[in-house]
Amino acid sequence: MLSMLADGIPVFFDEGDRDAGELMMAAVAQSLRVIRESWGLAGPEDCRVYVMTAWPRFIFQSAPWSWRILLAVTFPFWFDRARRMWPYSAGWTQRYGRRTAIGIKPLRLLEAADKSVGLHMYEEEKDPPTKIRHILCHELTHACSAHLQPPAWLNEGLAMVAVDRYLQKNTIRTDTLELIRNARPKAAPPTYREMSRLHGRELAYHAVRGYWMVRYLEETRPGFLRRLLSAWPGAAALNSRIALELGLDPAELWIRIDGQMAEYFEDRADRAKKEK
Repeated sequence: MLSMLADGIPVFFDEGDRDAGELMMAAVAQSLRVIRESWGLAGPEDCRVYVMTAWPRFIFQSAPWSWRILLAVTFPFWFDRARRMWPYSAGWTQRYGRRTAIGIKPLRLLEAADKSVGLHMYEEEKDPPTKIRHILCHELTHACSAHLQPPAWLNEGLAMVAVDRYLQKNTIRTDTLELIRNARPKAAPPTYREMSRLHGRELAYHAVRGYWMVRYLEETRPGFLRRLLSAWPGAAALNSRIALELGLDPAELWIRIDGQMAEYFEDRADRAKKEK
């Protein structure tokens, strides 16, 4: 594979995917700036970006030599989850000790990907380079927060909001608020392992729930998430800290928050329309 350095982060690609590699290089520094300014998260200590054309190749090439034997031995335990997620995934972030590896599909594979989940979530993006920048920023946000091991909802929410700020536009459809409001049952968000077993609207619901939660906290409690991430309490204490900040009973946080978020953003949209 060929490689080029972008703001201290190497980007690896095959010669046939040089265009994608160069596009990712240009997006690295801009994405890191947005992530740092938003939440004070620094770039990972050892990070590598790959134009990802096959999931087994990406995982074994991006891993340090010391990890490859372990990955080969444990392959039967993780390959099924990776295989199931591959058709839906535009990018992956893997952590091997201190190393973080980001894999982004080139455009030809993005166009062939299963969009059944994304159709429920994303605003249509017709510009191919913007799609690559979107995915790179999303996965780089995961890489910058990986050392905290945040829960899936927060991990996805931070990444989606970072993309909005990087591209300077909303990338999640506003009608997903209806999905947030109406989805049942109301319960604590699933783990990534649990999410890998979901499909369609159910998977989209849990992904956009994190997005709207992060936006809600950023708009109603400015600076709260940045302070939380800088003095990370651990995933186990997260719900209690957020519930306390919002004046909610921790036991009812995930029962009540969907309606509260939907009402806030829908009221704001109504006010904006009246002002026009």
